[in-house]
Amino acid sequence: MNGDTPKSIVHPTDLSFASQDAFAHALRIAVACKSMFHVLHIEAPETDEDDWSRFPQVREMLARWKMISPTATREDVAEQLGVKFVKASVESESPVVGVAAYVERHLCDLLVMMTRPRSALERLLASSVAEETARETHVPALFLREDHKGFVDRETGAVSLNTVLMPVEATVSPLDAFRHVAAIAHCLNPAADVMLLHVGDDLPLFEGLLPHIELRRGPVVETILSYAKEIKADMIAMPTRGRKGLLEALRGSTTQRVLHEAPCPLLASPVK
Repeated sequence: MNGDTPKSIVHPTDLSFASQDAFAHALRIAVACKSMFHVLHIEAPETDEDDWSRFPQVREMLARWKMISPTATREDVAEQLGVKFVKASVESESPVVGVAAYVERHLCDLLVMMTRPRSALERLLASSVAEETARETHVPALFLREDHKGFVDRETGAVSLNTVLMPVEATVSPLDAFRHVAAIAHCLNPAADVMLLHVGDDLPLFEGLLPHIELRRGPVVETILSYAKEIKADMIAMPTRGRKGLLEALRGSTTQRVLHEAPCPLLASPVK
């Protein structure tokens, strides 16, 4: 297995029906990459009990995808698919703090979260819990919006990740992010294309170290979104500047604007 693939994936959930698509994406990536899979529910201190019955079960979904027998045990899943899974609840006044602490404690290296579409005014006034969580954890984060179909079919487990768009800029080396993004994409679909885009007047200096970089001119966000639609991107991957960069990249920036307007899921990937 490629060393750049995630080893420990966490899906924070509110146990709602809307978050089931993010659950399916997280589980499918975990199976493809043979990762540990954490389903994490953050509950308020006054909550009496989690209602896990409202949320899909790992083995139930894998059986529906015909990857395991309906009677398979946890041990069978680990042996047959190479995936171990954990269900956990964390009691915290703040979902962001609770998830960040869990991610650090369990060395999780990929977040998969649902974020809800919001108006321009709402985006100016406040960030979503998913975005705040990504800022605090400093690990790659895959965002799915409720109005996105995504690239994993929740009912069958079929993957439709054929084209990934990764915008690059001159001030952020994309080499680590490219390896990470390509590793995830090729686990899900070995034939997936990772297409690179630079918006500006000249190609970055690292152009020779990567596959072909498409050069386009125009407003950055609009050009990224237009090119994503042109190539029918199934996911957009945005490299960000490491720990500090991810804190800033999702606050009033290109990445945040692309996240809220993209026609597909977005992976924010910190670089060193």
